Amino acid sequence: MHPTGPTLPLLRPPETLLDTPGTRLSHGGVLDTPAGLLTVLALEHRPVPPQGGAVSPWLVYLTMPGRPYGTLALPRLLDDQEYGVQLVICQFGQVAERRGLVLVMHHAFLPRSVGLFLDAAVTPSPAADLLAEPALLEPSRDGGAGERAGGAPEGVRVWHSGVLRVGGLLYTRLEATADRPGLLVGPAWDPSPRRPADSPPPLEVRTEPPGGHRHFARSWGEEHSAVDAVLLAERAPLRLDWTCHPLGMSNTRALGAG
Repeated sequence: MHPTGPTLPLLRPPETLLDTPGTRLSHGGVLDTPAGLLTVLALEHRPVPPQGGAVSPWLVYLTMPGRPYGTLALPRLLDDQEYGVQLVICQFGQVAERRGLVLVMHHAFLPRSVGLFLDAAVTPSPAADLLAEPALLEPSRDGGAGERAGGAPEGVRVWHSGVLRVGGLLYTRLEATADRPGLLVGPAWDPSPRRPADSPPPLEVRTEPPGGHRHFARSWGEEHSAVDAVLLAERAPLRLDWTCHPLGMSNTRALGAG
């Protein structure tokens, strides 16, 4: 087993932003990752609102009061109709100035737009819980391809977003972030079904005992490779493994019952 690596800055812990009859909106923490600011919104409602086709119905952005523009996220959606949860993965990239920023969320399904000042006082969420903090992965003891002499991969940082529990579900993101284009090309980084049958996907999220997986979503480019995983929260105690096969990196976290 490989322990969790160095933690990543958590700018805000999970909070519940809107709680009305039948609808609850929480965020799973605002994280400062190698890819920039990241947050995951959790909309709890039955039934889960439709995605709205190829264009996301969510508008999520960072701005300052009175500013005519903002930093827009491009949300990715993971729906679970059975559990009544829609997860909205929002990446903003690198944001240099954060003082006075407000996070704004809008969806036609919400009774109103929701805003959160990033430097406001924190109100812990009764509904969303971060069971494991976001962390960088470290090389496995036996090393791996792509590893430089000091034990760290050259130009690539691999990290996970922690483990968010909301309702009966767990969410985590595992990403390899490159400092420049071209570092994550080649067959070893290909997450598609075109890879050889005996080749594992570049990034894996596994559980022990196995099973309990609800949804996976993968993305890949010259500067990133990522997998978003939704798991059942009811299978506890549970061990979660994050693995980056091309770089021989792995972390493990044991989650207790409850």
